Amino acid sequence: MISRVAEHCFWMARYLERAENTARVLEVNQTLLLDFHVPVEQQWKPVLIISGIHDYEGDTGGESVQGYMTWDEENPFSIVSSLAWARENARIIREVISAEMWERMNYYHLWLNSPAVRELYHNNRGEFYAQIRRINQLLTGICDSTMAHGEAWEFLRLGRHLERACQTARTLDVKYHILLPKLDDVGTAVDNAHWIAILMSCSGYEPFHKKPMADPSDPGSAVAEFLIFDDDFPRSIHHCLTECRRCLADIAGTPNGEAHTPADRKISELVHWLDARDIKDVISFGLHQTLTHVVDSTHTIGEAIQSTYFAPEIRLPESPAKKLTQTQSQTQ
Repeated sequence: MISRVAEHCFWMARYLERAENTARVLEVNQTLLLDFHVPVEQQWKPVLIISGIHDYEGDTGGESVQGYMTWDEENPFSIVSSLAWARENARIIREVISAEMWERMNYYHLWLNSPAVRELYHNNRGEFYAQIRRINQLLTGICDSTMAHGEAWEFLRLGRHLERACQTARTLDVKYHILLPKLDDVGTAVDNAHWIAILMSCSGYEPFHKKPMADPSDPGSAVAEFLIFDDDFPRSIHHCLTECRRCLADIAGTPNGEAHTPADRKISELVHWLDARDIKDVISFGLHQTLTHVVDSTHTIGEAIQSTYFAPEIRLPESPAKKLTQTQSQTQ
């Protein structure tokens, strides 16, 4: 498969996943603020930081941030921008994805640009965010059930899981590093509410409470361990990175897991780095430092995937005379 098609598959999945994650974080944050008093500087700024926006100069009030993260076409991380770029990537590879997937993508494109959606956004914000979340969930199901599970599908899965790993790490890191800077807040109702919000932001609230806990008295460590290491939870960092490694192995034709490309090696290094640790090691090393390493590593992995599959170094074919000269030099 040509690199251009692979790149559009990869980024279409990432943009869809990003739109779902943004909608979920906005919805959960809005609900949290209705139930608990949170300092003004901690209310909506974390939503921007989770998306990697550190230089926002506008009003950090709820309506301003929600509008910026939902409708601003100049914001590359907004919901409308993410879905628009996802559709544009899908349009370019129309012949690769299934007809059902393309039809549903167009349906939601028209829906998002209709007056009824603006009315829904203003009158029932929760339902609007829920519908955005369902867009990616439905398209993921259509993709898995109607596309051949070949290289194009593997690049879709690769983009989806790499984006998930990065977003889970960012969400958990913001909770630890920004929302609770005071030790006095640990163990309070507000602290527990923040951990619940983080679980809900990663769709992990129900799976977390259905899983037996070794030490339920320490919700912070339990939530962090679940979101980082749990292999049964589809949005945990370790699960997503393992799926990325499996996708890369299938793409490279090395099902035994051998790392032959820079992308394979980078993802394997990060997985092995996590395998050598447990939650006690993470807390001892520093949760913020661990999550920062994961986020930085996912960026490095993305760059390695880009250089390996989407923008490989172009090498002109060698002439027969040059090959002969090299062979003779080696023989000598």
